[in-house]
Amino acid sequence: AGTAGMRRGSLRLRLAVAAAISIAAALFLTGLAIIQLFEAQVRERVLNGLENDLLQLAGSITIAADGTISLSRSLADPRYEEPFGGRYWRIDVLPPPGQPAPEPLRSRSLWDSDLDPANPQGPEGETLVVARRELKVERDGNALELSMIAAAHEDEIQRPLSELRDQLIVALGIIGVVLAIGAWFQVTVGLRPLQHLRDQVAAIRKGTAHILSGTYPDEVSPLVQELNDVLELRDKSLDRARRRAGDLAHGLKTPLTVLRSIARDLRKEDLGQQANDIETQADAMFKHVERALARARLSSGRGHGTTDLRSVAERVIATIGRVAENVEFDIEVPPATKVPFEQNDLTELLGNLLDNASKWANSKVRLTYASGVIAIEDDGLGVDEDKLTLISERGRRLDESKQGSGLGLSIVEDIADIYGLAVSFGRSDMGGLRVEIRL
Repeated sequence: AGTAGMRRGSLRLRLAVAAAISIAAALFLTGLAIIQLFEAQVRERVLNGLENDLLQLAGSITIAADGTISLSRSLADPRYEEPFGGRYWRIDVLPPPGQPAPEPLRSRSLWDSDLDPANPQGPEGETLVVARRELKVERDGNALELSMIAAAHEDEIQRPLSELRDQLIVALGIIGVVLAIGAWFQVTVGLRPLQHLRDQVAAIRKGTAHILSGTYPDEVSPLVQELNDVLELRDKSLDRARRRAGDLAHGLKTPLTVLRSIARDLRKEDLGQQANDIETQADAMFKHVERALARARLSSGRGHGTTDLRSVAERVIATIGRVAENVEFDIEVPPATKVPFEQNDLTELLGNLLDNASKWANSKVRLTYASGVIAIEDDGLGVDEDKLTLISERGRRLDESKQGSGLGLSIVEDIADIYGLAVSFGRSDMGGLRVEIRL
């Protein structure tokens, strides 16, 4: 799991997206709750201030002999004295039924405007926060009912609320980034055992390990144990299968040898046709036996180890050169070149290709390696274009004059299939056949 792990279906991506959504939702709800709580507190503070102003107004009311009212002192808040200052008050005298209402008292901040007690709005039509109080006062045995209103501009609530909102966005954004980094770190640490498991599986595939090892969390450990059990079972099954194939092939070789001997005896008794039929069938069966033996010698295809190409090629050529004495072998492989093959499989691959090339070469066989391509070519007559597709068929021989079972190149195809390689046949610049194994 790295940037390569950020593909569709990536567990890291899913966890990161889920964490990001969770963090964003949590921070949004937190910010919303903080704003609502702050707004309620600011509104309550403003209303409490207006209530205190009403108490100050009530304490400063004086009633004249003719029943008119006035204030003995101004409120402490200077905004009530400043035109359109944002704080306003009004005092109404509620007259007895049938009598006209006297002129109300108003704060200087209203200037030439007024407050409608039924629908209070500011001098400029702004929204107000309003506090009301009803008051009864006694004068010469007469009770006067007063209705008092104190109001503040809504901006007293919205301005600090807006400032808080801006600051909260920045603060929660920073917190969100920190939490996202923490979540990413948590996901990375949490998925590290899976990365280790992936590395272990890759090591098994490359042949540098045979089982999964290391310490894993309790949630992953059962999976590791199951995989190890599967690997062990697979190794045992493949080993049994190879032994059985080898045993079967060896068991058939003896009866086939007997059949060939019987064919020779029949030919001595002038039963040539019957002898030919028996030999033909025995040869066909012998080819299949040889193929089964070669197949049994191959690895399972799991755990491709690395093998030195040049050293294996030199050993194979030393063996083939004892038979092909008139053929010169040229190895163009850089020293210490490692290729992803088990040693026995590489020996089988090169052995079949070099043996085939030596049989068809006039005087020279060349083995080269460059850019992940093993090439073996000879200076023989080569193969016609229309026959290139036939040479890898099982048991196919394009020239019966050459000794062999015709299984060499088909075994090469088997090895290529196990290792996932590409095999191609073409004409060499030396004149003969060129076989390429692309790793």
